[in-house]
Amino acid sequence: MKILVVGSGPWPLELGAVVTGPSIRLRQFVEPLLKAKHDVGVILLEEERRSSVPIRGVFGAEGFTPDQILDPEYLRKSIECQFVDAVFGVGSLMPAAAACRLASLLDVACWVDFFGDPMAELHAAQLRQGGAPDTTARDHIWKFVREGLLRGDAFSSVSAPQRHAILGQVGLLGRYGIDWEVCRRVHEIPCAVPAKWTESVELPEFPGILRDYGMEEGARYVFFGGSWNVWLDEVTMGRALAIALRDDPALRFVCAGIPTGPAGKQIHASLFKSLSEFADTGRLVDIPPGTPVEESALLAHAGACLSLDRAIPEAEMGSRNRLMAMVRWGARPVVSMEAGIETLLVAEGLAAGIAAGNADRAAREILSACARTPTQREADRAAGLDWLRSITFERTLEPAIHWLASNAPRWPAMPGEGMLDRWSAFPADPAKLFEGPPQKKGWFFR
Repeated sequence: MKILVVGSGPWPLELGAVVTGPSIRLRQFVEPLLKAKHDVGVILLEEERRSSVPIRGVFGAEGFTPDQILDPEYLRKSIECQFVDAVFGVGSLMPAAAACRLASLLDVACWVDFFGDPMAELHAAQLRQGGAPDTTARDHIWKFVREGLLRGDAFSSVSAPQRHAILGQVGLLGRYGIDWEVCRRVHEIPCAVPAKWTESVELPEFPGILRDYGMEEGARYVFFGGSWNVWLDEVTMGRALAIALRDDPALRFVCAGIPTGPAGKQIHASLFKSLSEFADTGRLVDIPPGTPVEESALLAHAGACLSLDRAIPEAEMGSRNRLMAMVRWGARPVVSMEAGIETLLVAEGLAAGIAAGNADRAAREILSACARTPTQREADRAAGLDWLRSITFERTLEPAIHWLASNAPRWPAMPGEGMLDRWSAFPADPAKLFEGPPQKKGWFFR
């Protein structure tokens, strides 16, 4: 089949490209579709228009600005759309909406991938901003979410909790109808890794950048990488690190994270302020953003890695790509048990899970992970690689491949409005919801 995939750029395998969660998600879809012998074209959301993006194996790949990507007529005139059988929108909200519009124009099936819940992500951002929620931003995002929920013929989420949320959302929008296949149209596609990541390779050498900070090979350290995002629980992280650093005078904290916007910078500053007592002794290694650094080496020699989030809807419905890299190199993740992938790793014995806000337990897990012998670390790494083989790009995308093999079935159109569309007409007082005296009727569900 001929497929168009709309996602967020840049393509993560481009030289010098900034690798983001949405761009990894695009690769997670494109590579298995190519391996399944489909003809694949790629449309990327980017800051500037690019008429050609180097992606091996596709019949064409182009980049479009936000205004351009949301204009299906512009896309049809700009790219090869003839004889397209299905459109995928993956990785972020705007590509999903763009895919829906293009699919409607071409009258083909559309797969909508919500890589995390957009409304939950907005909620986390507004919590950080403080004050009353920005209803304008909420309405703007919901418009795109609703567009995807109403148009998609099949859906995917990043976690089991988010899959359940999507099932509820499409139900409230009136899409259940008399369709027995509703649950088979919504799939969980968790974060995944390329097959190459499951191969056993030699550990990289001790990071040279740590030697620049006075650390010798074999030094014990706990590591944090990835982005400083709005759902990060820097308060629990700071308390846990302080306890662990006091208990083990040889332990260090190494950070190579990248702040995401003003909120991320504030989170970073708050964490390091809470650890200021360890700064003068060189036990805090804060690698500045933009510094060339080999994160695989930092992970390979770390005793523990942190992924601690606040107990909010985004954390429970979302997921964390960074955990895949931790497991690959045998660095033991210490995680708050919120996101779906974290729960899976804890169940497999590959991560230490704590209840949200439990700094004492997090500190104990940090110290335990950092005390592992080289033999124990290698055993953990082997177990991690074995688990990663069950969560490769190809394995996780089997639902989408099967959907295409079944000729990309459309979701039956349903007349009428959904509950969410009717709510505005409901009286605020439940007693006034139904006119006239109450009628005694049998209860439908017993």
